[in-house]
Formats: sequence, C-alpha cells, structure tokens
Amino acid sequence: MQNEFIHALRETVNQHWAQIRRGRFWDHVMSKPVSREFYRDLMVEIHHYTKHNSMNQAATAFVNAPEGLLKFAYHHAADELGHERMVTHDLESIGLLDRELLARPPLPATEALIGYLYFVALRYGAVARLGYSFWAESVYEHIGEVLGKVRSDLSLTDKNMSFFVAHSTIDKKHIVQVEECIDRYAKTPAEQALVRSVAETTLFLTGQMLEQVAQRHA
Repeated sequence: MQNEFIHALRETVNQHWAQIRRGRFWDHVMSKPVSREFYRDLMVEIHHYTKHNSMNQAATAFVNAPEGLLKFAYHHAADELGHERMVTHDLESIGLLDRELLARPPLPATEALIGYLYFVALRYGAVARLGYSFWAESVYEHIGEVLGKVRSDLSLTDKNMSFFVAHSTIDKKHIVQVEECIDRYAKTPAEQALVRSVAETTLFLTGQMLEQVAQRHA
C-alpha cells in the first residue's frame, strides 16, 4: 500500500541516506578493517537510544489521537520494550561487553536524538513520530552493505548479531503497519509536514551519531 506522500517521503529518506553514505563513518567501515573497538563503540550508542524507543513511543499517548493510532502506538511500544538487551547479548557473545562503557554518557548526537524523540512524543504525538518509524523500520535496505562488511571483518555469525538479525525480520511487519498508519492518519498538509520533518531530523541526527562514532577512531 502506497500513496503519493509515502512515495515522496521515501525519496526524501533515500536522499538523506545517500548523504550519510558520503560521510566519514561509511568511508571508515568500507575502506578499512573494522576493529572490535569501533564496533563496540557503535553498539554502545545503539544501546543508548534503543532503550528509550519503547518509552518515547508510549509517551505519544499524552497527545490526543485517533483510537486506532493509539492502539498502534501501545502495541509498538510493547514490541520495542527490552530490545537493548539484544545489544548487550551481542557484545557479550564476542567478549566485548563492558558495563562501564554502557553506562557512559551518550555521544552528543545520540543524546540529541533521544531528547528530540521525547520532545516529538510530548509536543506532537503519535502522528509525528511515524516519521521516525518510517525510516527506522526500513533501515536494513540502506545499511546492509555496512553490516555485511562488519560481519566479514569481525567474523560474526547471526548469533553474534541478534539485534540486527531479529530487527530485519520484525521490521518487515512493522513497516507495513507504519505505512498503513501514515496513509490513514497523516491526511492534512500539516500532519504530513510533521511526519516529514521528524523523518528528516531523526535521520540527520542518526547520521551525526555515526559520524561521531567514526571521529572517535579517526
């Protein structure tokens, strides 16, 4: 199921990913051997924001929305709960789990992403947050190349990459639900503008997070 807005939104997301692929993070991963420390630092940042995704999704319910959209938000929040434990599992499976590192402050871009998503949830609600879900649930078509390089360089198996493997399956169902919600609930130009703005801002901040991970290993 697609409509003109979803098609245009997908094109916008593709443009932002093209920009991310021109950045330092992408160049580092694709042109150099990926070190265990680089991968660990990436996963620490993923752990930081993932543990908030269920809560900032649930927080969208503080803004009035149609019942069907609230049901989606509740179910999606429940689905996301505890996913950060897959990150700790994956790090532990290759001897890289360091609880002190997990407890360190997130990078500035990671913290900005976390804070922005709470702002979106509490200020604009569930419709706006669909912009984040739209690209996050379909991210694997964009990062497959990078994940393959990491897997190869570090000799990782599916058991060592449960976070990515599980999400690549779960998100196939979620993206259909997200697009259905956008089609049904983001009807007005103002609602569509919010969805687009949140998609662009969260993807920009994610790209900055990746750049800051790479800067640590420059």
